[in-house]
Amino acid sequence: MFFEEGWVPLSEVTGDVFRRLQVLQSEGRIGKGHGSLRAVLSVTVWDICEATAKLGVTGSDGTVIAASRDLVAWADPTQLFNEHLNLQIGNVGSSDLLDAHGELPDAETLAGRYGPFLNLPVVIPINTYQSSVGYMAEEVGGDLTTDTALIDGAKTILSMAEGGALLTRETARAKIGTALSRRKFKLAWAMAAAKRPELNKPNRWLGL
Repeated sequence: MFFEEGWVPLSEVTGDVFRRLQVLQSEGRIGKGHGSLRAVLSVTVWDICEATAKLGVTGSDGTVIAASRDLVAWADPTQLFNEHLNLQIGNVGSSDLLDAHGELPDAETLAGRYGPFLNLPVVIPINTYQSSVGYMAEEVGGDLTTDTALIDGAKTILSMAEGGALLTRETARAKIGTALSRRKFKLAWAMAAAKRPELNKPNRWLGL
């Protein structure tokens, strides 16, 4: 695979993070409450995606084309896919997320949705990735079972869901404020979704 200098494919990011996490796990440096290695990997890579200021896809001529950040907006932060892509594959349209009918979109649907960008590799700036992994060991090392801010955040999300108010990632984030980091917000959302699975649906247009 070939990419412009200064960019790294999302599939390569996912693979590298996985190997780093395996080392941390073998050394006993992943704290309690973080879940399976797959869940830790998913949350970590989605967090890297959220941190990036720029996102692109690599065209057939090797040049980077700017892409919408919607491509890497997480649905279930503990899974390696959203409605647009699978992080392990890293290509536009590679998602494993089933549609409303419980099926994967067919080739015609994908072609209509993404046009000539279907199957192009998603890339992020390499400096974004390098900056993010520098904090990874610290972020996965804490004991989440005693993190009161995280638990309170999950309770807030559940309360909003059960109260019938409009609940999106944005409205929940606004209510919780700065009490949680980006990563811990994802973990709080996952904790709430364990009790309310509907929270793991993309729901991009909820409220219309």
